[in-house]
Amino acid sequence: MNPEKFTHKTNESLAAAHELAMSAGHAQFTPLHFAAALISDPNGIFRQAVANAGGGDESANSFERVIKQAMKKLPSQTPPPDEIPASTSLIKVIRRAQALQKSRGDTHLAVDQLILGLLEDSQIQDLLKEAGVTTSKVKAEVEKLRGKEGKKVESATGDSTFQALKTYGRDLVEQAGKLDPVIGRDEEIRRVVRILSRRTKNNPVLIGEPVLEKLQLLRD
Repeated sequence: MNPEKFTHKTNESLAAAHELAMSAGHAQFTPLHFAAALISDPNGIFRQAVANAGGGDESANSFERVIKQAMKKLPSQTPPPDEIPASTSLIKVIRRAQALQKSRGDTHLAVDQLILGLLEDSQIQDLLKEAGVTTSKVKAEVEKLRGKEGKKVESATGDSTFQALKTYGRDLVEQAGKLDPVIGRDEEIRRVVRILSRRTKNNPVLIGEPVLEKLQLLRD
């Protein structure tokens, strides 16, 4: 593993996981520590993905509790060991993420790829299930971050916008289906006005379900 080929966010997340393992006196840092570091970030993409895949913040809180309970069952020692290596299972997570990196043509290993690799870990899948969250839905939420065009990560800061977009942005494509049907229908509105302005045959016909928008249009 070459940290220079990881994004800053990836290195920060792995460092946070390592710190959790060290503070708990664990001999290795594992997918559990990595998941705990990610889910504890209130604005992180992993926490938001879990929340969106489940029942909102309560789903994320539930998963965080489950993760912490699982970590308490790990053997610990005092003082902690001088060296705390990555466990075999965490190395597998990273290798899966690197395979994704290669397939997408990224120059740096992004945090979303690490999360997708983490979601393949059987223990993490079991803990998500225990928290009432479906793994495939979390995966779908994470995959949305790159958009339909599949944005590439080509620098150490290449995934820094993922979190900002998820936190502060709005997916207008997703929201398009929720817009008021009257908005953006200028031509249709003009035709209705012309028909209503006639001396004869001035009864416009609005085709579709009898929803509030059509009633409001007629009142206006």
